[in-house]
Amino acid sequence: MRRSTNLPSAVAAIALALGSPAALTVAGTYPALAGGMYEMVRHDFAVGIDQTKMLRLEGAAAVVAVGNPSIADAIIQTSDTLLLTGRSYGATNILVFDHDGNQTASLIVNVVDLAPRLLTLNRGSAQYSYNCAPDCHPILRIGDTDEVNDTIARQTGTKMGLATDGAEATAKGSSGE
Repeated sequence: MRRSTNLPSAVAAIALALGSPAALTVAGTYPALAGGMYEMVRHDFAVGIDQTKMLRLEGAAAVVAVGNPSIADAIIQTSDTLLLTGRSYGATNILVFDHDGNQTASLIVNVVDLAPRLLTLNRGSAQYSYNCAPDCHPILRIGDTDEVNDTIARQTGTKMGLATDGAEATAKGSSGE
């Protein structure tokens, strides 16, 4: 058994071992004139897979464009707040525009593993993932064997269907229909 590694920490350790501290530099804020009322902001963000992160913006967002929505999603919560959601491993870009169509932000979103209680078990070429908080239970995870993922997806779908049916029945009963 092995636990999932924290990739940024592993990369940092390799860079230090190779004597390359420059490899540890993380992209910061790079303001540039956007041609409008606000300065364009560029950032790199890490978002956990299946997790959401709130991001405050410098100015009002009217439109958000996501390069690859299968990797990450962005929703305008309020005019100055985005919700970034990690969908699958990888990186994509997100562009933010104001009401006049001026680009106000350019974001690189890296979707990574931020689950501190994740246990990954490898048996030959098969991979199994568990959430151990505090007891270990199998979870649906990209990279795991199809057999396990199919079983978990089927069971989860059945559970969600039962919950939806129960909620609909409760709603009908409370409305007097």
